[in-house]
Amino acid sequence: MGIKINGFIFSIPVYLISVDTLFNNQFLLLYMTDQNVLQIYDRIIISQSLEIPPRSRLYSLKPIGVGTPYTESISSYVSRLAQEHCLPLKKLIMGEIAPAIVGDQYQPEMLSKNVSILFANSDAKPAINGMRDMTRSLVNALQQLTLCQNLQYLSCLTWKEVIKERGLFRQEKVWCPMCFEQWRQENKPIYEPLLWSFKDVTYCPQLHCKLVDRCPHCDSQQKAIANNSRLGYCDHCKQWLGYVDSDAEIKINEKERQIITGIGELIATAPLLNSPPTLPDLIQKLQLIQFSFERSLRQDLTKFITLGKILEQLKITITQHKSKPLNLINLLIPVCNLAKISISQLFKEDVSTLGSILNINLTQQYDLRR
Repeated sequence: MGIKINGFIFSIPVYLISVDTLFNNQFLLLYMTDQNVLQIYDRIIISQSLEIPPRSRLYSLKPIGVGTPYTESISSYVSRLAQEHCLPLKKLIMGEIAPAIVGDQYQPEMLSKNVSILFANSDAKPAINGMRDMTRSLVNALQQLTLCQNLQYLSCLTWKEVIKERGLFRQEKVWCPMCFEQWRQENKPIYEPLLWSFKDVTYCPQLHCKLVDRCPHCDSQQKAIANNSRLGYCDHCKQWLGYVDSDAEIKINEKERQIITGIGELIATAPLLNSPPTLPDLIQKLQLIQFSFERSLRQDLTKFITLGKILEQLKITITQHKSKPLNLINLLIPVCNLAKISISQLFKEDVSTLGSILNINLTQQYDLRR
């Protein structure tokens, strides 16, 4: 069946029940009656107002892997956002993100400037994915522009009060070339996990190969954020950074495995918390762990070799440094490993529940009884 409007014939399927359209600045309601006669109305009266959801300035891009150890980093998210808008990273940052960060101080001529005007040399490194003031500004700007909430989980802002930042993040960008190549062959998005920003993460826990920090074509290092950054490609020679190396698998020692597992748990745990952890709460839990270790030693002094050093660190931390953020690599992860709890349990469980877990774990581990 067809309908003729202003000389144009529109074909209407016989199964059509209704359609809303706009023609000559009027809404037309078309519907089929039982007699197969098409009725035309010049207006629609809607008794209730329609609520139109707010529209975002930039595409509301969904982050990759949130709630897993392989959560996307905030620097990776910015790069993917630029790709979605078919823009060089510099144009997106200086034209859209910079005004949201600097506010009234923004000048139009900044659009032609390098991203270094906004991101200092230290901020252009993987530390931008950590706990810096610029990290907070970048997250807030992106949430405002994309209307995507909880982008703080693409950084380590959740842990700012309780974990010491110094020495935690690397100075140069690293990547897993085999992950890049695998994702490209499987037609998956290319991205950079937050895990790769940590200095102590030296290998890929998925493919067990060493992370690399230099382009295989021109031997140059990469910035986390640069004018023409493109995920998976060299900032300098523009060549693809992924490749397959059948001999790349390396042997991983237990300490490295524990550290990388602990960092991955930390990243995955952040979205599960009702609020960012506080230092007094963490110190209280460490005091509980200290008590559990001391009880174990009183019942079996042979365990001093295992527990003595970390117990001394705990005592110093609790008595002398309880007002400062704590060292993740040298304190929190080793403590959790010896207590047979995960980083997730340390931060998620309340003191009472954690005490019950510790009692069971240490009793079984050291064959202790009350």
